[in-house]
Amino acid sequence: MYVIRNTSNNRYYRKLGGQVHQYVGIEDATVFRKWKQAKQKADILHAAISPIGEQINFEVEQHKFYVLKNKHDKGYMNQISWNAPKEEAKLFAKKEAALKEAEEIAVGMAKVGIDVEFELEEI
Repeated sequence: MYVIRNTSNNRYYRKLGGQVHQYVGIEDATVFRKWKQAKQKADILHAAISPIGEQINFEVEQHKFYVLKNKHDKGYMNQISWNAPKEEAKLFAKKEAALKEAEEIAVGMAKVGIDVEFELEEI
């Protein structure tokens, strides 16, 4: 998985829609599955800023992300389900954040009588 880092502030590119974007922490960055896609976007961002005289560069970085796989099913956890396809799974930039959310969901669901467990998967 690849992300685009703004070297002037060490924040990461996040697409908001259309041509609108912002720079955020790694946990909210837009993730690219292929290096070539990320590199093309980084080049576009640099070309858009260069004419106004800003000395900002964008670097493509490979980063490990984590997803939560439902142990009792074939699905993955996302914002609305724990049976989602892997492509729609919620990505976690930090292993600890993924483990914490897995525990919180399991405890919350146990309170209403639903047994759900997740295993961490690195992508």
